[in-house]
Amino acid sequence: MTITVTAENWGPLATPTHGTVPHGDGKAAWKDNAYIAFWDAAQDAFGILHVSTSPNAEGRRARLSLSVGGVSVEVVEELAPASYKSKSIDFDLSGRVTVDHPDLKLALEVTPRLAVADYSVNRVIPPMNGAPVEHFQVTVDLVGPVVIKGRKIVLNATGIRDRTWGYRDESVNIKEYFWFFGTFEDFSVTAMTFYAEDKPVRTDGFVLRADGTQNVTSIGIVRDASGLAAEVILGLDDDSELRLRSQGRRGGFWIPMSWERHGPAMSAYDEFAPFTIPDGAAGFGVAEHGTVRQLY
Repeated sequence: MTITVTAENWGPLATPTHGTVPHGDGKAAWKDNAYIAFWDAAQDAFGILHVSTSPNAEGRRARLSLSVGGVSVEVVEELAPASYKSKSIDFDLSGRVTVDHPDLKLALEVTPRLAVADYSVNRVIPPMNGAPVEHFQVTVDLVGPVVIKGRKIVLNATGIRDRTWGYRDESVNIKEYFWFFGTFEDFSVTAMTFYAEDKPVRTDGFVLRADGTQNVTSIGIVRDASGLAAEVILGLDDDSELRLRSQGRRGGFWIPMSWERHGPAMSAYDEFAPFTIPDGAAGFGVAEHGTVRQLY
């Protein structure tokens, strides 16, 4: 079933945060996460909103990371349980992002387009505590004024909005993962693969178009000399292949996933780059790499 949403009705992406753990024994960490990665290539701008709150776990934080013309600002602040509003950052599930900080001010209106990626069906994120993670993504456009370290622009960006909720602690039940999202003129693509304790490989993904989705069945990654993405090779459910070649990394941000710990810890990084496909079409995207560090 194809899920579509509108700026007036975000459907599952507007699911409210949870003030208490809704099911299970509550012994594992329950997280309510929302994430938006976005880019305005014409202005050499890219950024991330990442909010993570919980009724029972540490690591509640709001983060807005933005780079414009090589100037970067990251605002990272604590969140209260069941809230996506920190001292400077406010994410409204109805589609508005605001930041009021000495180094960064912005007010972005977020609107969806194309079909929704429903990762809940195939349960690609490794489950914890006997319960799956609910997970949805949609292509978005973001428009609004930005002031970054005194420089003023009007952002006209595109990207991905993500909403997840459920039991999860990436440092405990995941060894490594990779996720890719890219936008092109009339479609987007999202795909992820996990290497976990209970099952060697989980893979899921979608080509997103206005009239529906096509399933991604496999992911291959050609890594550059630093281990990041030189090319992403996606197998589709009609036995065709979609190859997305990086045209050179523009930058990126480290991703705080959980909390300080003396033990194995997930270390993750988002890299932003333009990508092309074999017919010459050009797009832009984000590749996310996560690996649990074992030395402590």
